[in-house]
Amino acid sequence: MKFIGRNTHQRRRYGLTLIECVVAMTILPLAVTAIALAITSGQAQALEAMNRTRAAMVAEDLMEEVLALPYNDPDGASNLGPEAGESHRTKFDNADDFHGYTESAGNLIDATGASYPTPIQRFDRSVTCANTSITVTGLGNPIAGLEVTVTVSFSGNPVCTVKRFIPQST
Repeated sequence: MKFIGRNTHQRRRYGLTLIECVVAMTILPLAVTAIALAITSGQAQALEAMNRTRAAMVAEDLMEEVLALPYNDPDGASNLGPEAGESHRTKFDNADDFHGYTESAGNLIDATGASYPTPIQRFDRSVTCANTSITVTGLGNPIAGLEVTVTVSFSGNPVCTVKRFIPQST
């Protein structure tokens, strides 16, 4: 049997070298930063999607309110926009009365007059109406009617626009 002295025996490594520590300290922050950026980006996209959904909801709500009114004014008036005495949307009696209607951020109300919840109050919305006509293939003559556009904006930038064509009543 051969005897190996203490000085000639190879020692086992149990720790990290300084170079291994420096490499680990360089890689770890890079990995954490990449993961944090991915999470932040995902949250920003989710927030944007939620805002677009809310904007679409308040646009559709107002459009439904417009579409619930008759095409022709019961009083016989035919101008775009509200007539005399129709100072608020609760007094509008036909669809084109909404032309020029606007609500600013913080003042959005539903059809019953109730304020929307706080997260929705950040939007502006407006309505425009235009007398126009469309041609449907196979039906022949153009169909006259009213094009209603509801636009919902955030800080002056449109987020959602909803358009509907209401055919003229005969």
